[in-house]
Amino acid sequence: MCWSAHRLPNSGTVGPRNEQRVGVRVVVRGRMAVPGAALAAVAAVAAVILGGVLRGTYPFGSHGRNILDLGHQFIPMHAHLRDLLTGAAPGDFLFNWSSGYGVPYLGDFMAYNGAALSWIVLLFPRNKIDLALYVIMLAAIAAAAAAMTAYLRMLRPSAPSWLAALAGVSYATCGWALDDGGYMTGWLYGLIAFPLICLLCEWVRQRRTVMPLLVAPFVIALFWYSHFYTVYMATLGAALVLIARVLSDPDGGSWRHRFTGSVRCLVVVVVGIGLSAPLLVPTFKSVGYARPSPDETFHPIGWLSFLGRLLPASEGVGRTPGLAIGTVLLLAALSFPFNRRIARRERIVWSVVVMLTLVSMQVRITHEIWHGFDSPNGNPFRQAFIVAGMLVTIGWLSLAAGLRNVLAIAVPVVLVGALYGAAFGAWSTTPVTQVVVPVMLIVAVLVWAAWRWRPSLLVVRVAAAVLVVAVLGEGAASTYAIDKARAEKYTVTPAWGARQEQARALVQSAQDWPRQRVSAGAVSTVNDPMLIGGEGPEYYSSTIPDELSEELINLGFGYWAFGRAVIDPANPVIDAIFSVGARVRSDDQGGLQLVRSSVSPFVTVRPGKPWISADPGPFGLQETALGGDVYAIPKLTVLPAAGSQLAISNRRPRLLTIKLPAAAPTPAEFRLSGRCQPGSQLYLSGREFAGEALLDGRWTPILPPMAKRPGIYSGGALLPVGSPDANGAFGVRLRTAVSTQLPVGAIGCLDRSKLELAVSRLGQSQPAEVRVGGHNIDVKLTPGTQGRVVMGTVLSPGWQCQVDGQAARKPTQVAGLMAVPVSDQATGVACVYRPAGLRLGLLAGAAALAGLLALVAALKLLERRRSAPPTPSQP
Repeated sequence: MCWSAHRLPNSGTVGPRNEQRVGVRVVVRGRMAVPGAALAAVAAVAAVILGGVLRGTYPFGSHGRNILDLGHQFIPMHAHLRDLLTGAAPGDFLFNWSSGYGVPYLGDFMAYNGAALSWIVLLFPRNKIDLALYVIMLAAIAAAAAAMTAYLRMLRPSAPSWLAALAGVSYATCGWALDDGGYMTGWLYGLIAFPLICLLCEWVRQRRTVMPLLVAPFVIALFWYSHFYTVYMATLGAALVLIARVLSDPDGGSWRHRFTGSVRCLVVVVVGIGLSAPLLVPTFKSVGYARPSPDETFHPIGWLSFLGRLLPASEGVGRTPGLAIGTVLLLAALSFPFNRRIARRERIVWSVVVMLTLVSMQVRITHEIWHGFDSPNGNPFRQAFIVAGMLVTIGWLSLAAGLRNVLAIAVPVVLVGALYGAAFGAWSTTPVTQVVVPVMLIVAVLVWAAWRWRPSLLVVRVAAAVLVVAVLGEGAASTYAIDKARAEKYTVTPAWGARQEQARALVQSAQDWPRQRVSAGAVSTVNDPMLIGGEGPEYYSSTIPDELSEELINLGFGYWAFGRAVIDPANPVIDAIFSVGARVRSDDQGGLQLVRSSVSPFVTVRPGKPWISADPGPFGLQETALGGDVYAIPKLTVLPAAGSQLAISNRRPRLLTIKLPAAAPTPAEFRLSGRCQPGSQLYLSGREFAGEALLDGRWTPILPPMAKRPGIYSGGALLPVGSPDANGAFGVRLRTAVSTQLPVGAIGCLDRSKLELAVSRLGQSQPAEVRVGGHNIDVKLTPGTQGRVVMGTVLSPGWQCQVDGQAARKPTQVAGLMAVPVSDQATGVACVYRPAGLRLGLLAGAAALAGLLALVAALKLLERRRSAPPTPSQP
């Protein structure tokens, strides 16, 4: 059959009686929409699971799914969340003692695992954290499918529920959800929020009672808590949809009625955002002092590459927008402007809004608006799910009205066929795209023909079943193709296995916080302290404080992602400074072992005027932080290898410039020679050296050649490069394939006996008692102590310290370490971390709640006055 238009009668002038009728309609249809929403959720999950089964991706096969940030950030962050919820993690929801020697946590919580779905991790054992994240992804996709289905049913409640569910599936398995959201799990909350905010606005507009005003703000606040970044985009998208609905809704009533409904929607959104302020404001503050990335200038891409992503199973993560919504819904969306069963004004308004939204992704100023005036590094089309949702919406409106005229079918088929032909050989087009599009075009046309001419009820039912199977099969095929193409381009971190299990057992066997830290090393990710456990230095986050990143890099840490990920150099001096008394390392058989060392206490008392090293680079800063001279910096002789065409110059202050002519053979080798104390250990400081070092007969990379593109993307960690011979002479062999540089004092000679003496001296200076809480440090001093209390954590914004209960003040620092001056009369120091903006956020949240309650009370009072019987007149 081909259903006819199911538009509700035009209500004409809307008054109180009519408002009540509309409200009843919404409630009844909302109940009827539940089975369709549940069906959409199950179907969307089934399509994604089937794609994973066909591909053999975890948990159904050997192919890993931990691409990029999923493996390095979301899985470790959720493991840490589970530890927090079960009381197994050092720290709390304000501060994280597991990573980076102590880092703020609230920003990470909001950016990575603040959503309600994240609590699913409690249902899984810790060694199944990868499976928990997979289930969270499925739950988010299911919720998005259900939310979109419910919204579409609210727009056209009389159209078939199963078809609305199919449209909901097409939205939840759109190219953006599978390609971008597939490895950025937190982004999927924006996918859920967009149709749900649209639905809430419809509810608020249509049902003019107190209940929507009371409920909707809390739902919106919940989503802004979940992932403010993509939910911000979802809110903007919902505003555009609201504009389209207000201008085109045939049942919207008078313009005054439409305007007041829009104001009500605006109020609940603003109040909802205000209710999220207690966490939102501190998060914005943390983003403000986070490690900045280089300014990014947006450049639009070619329209063929852009529009080619409308085709199913296309893949272009990080470079193109995931606009695909499936062939059937794409045909339906393209039929919308030509479907004469829809009112002309509705077709014009929606078509203009969708086109302008699509174009806004390619225009610089609107691109900036979509991203909060902070153009991101990486994928510049993170708002693509909004366009996908709009296309699904107009596709549904067209299907719900009925497709009877041939023009509404012929034009979309021709357009999709032309796009398919033009993008056939594009880099984002996969082999699955090349097969599935023509098949789906044929299926769509045949199904339409069966509905159009209705040969028999059996044929119509079979056609509907074929359509359902085809759409779900296309979703599964897209999941398979996108996962395969993405895995071929990017590295995959391993899922939890025997190696991670062994590392965690070793870490737990040495756990003794805060007396000492234990480092898990980097068994699988840059966030292994959260994934494996312990209190290691590795840390990768978009909210890493700039001061923390800078101090660790200056101490000799490596880094990538513009310094948002810091790489542990496993250096004994750094371990001594930060009390890393045990460390997981690889053994000679490829397994893991625990290595222990003597280190200084977490809190020490130093002289009031700290000793400052004169040595250059990270060696000098380490000595200052340790409070002792442990390195010798030898004078280096730089000799190019025989036949090498390297030109090495020291004309630039404190730098060795290494130039490689364009036509020179690569790699080119050279040697750093010098002398130091026999028995010492050599360390190379090559933060910006793009090349390799010869260690134990093997060339070990320091930085790849592409690491030094315009802007500093990554840096090399301090590297052990052997020991001098019995006479103290050494020669470190290096090679490079590009022009690069080294510091003049590139080699430091570590004297282990001096290091042990410095550690022993610091051990004698520890205070009487140290207690470390979730976000506080309490120190009881030995009577007569004076000088400077130094703590083994990098000073981050938000710390306040008191001496003997006096006025709190910001602590000082020694080589980046948090420090508090004390007199000989002092008995104790108490430091507390409070996120910047927390008080303002609480005030804003309280004001929003008070405003909401006042508004609800005023409306209830007005409602009572209107419903009260008139007072009888006196004779």
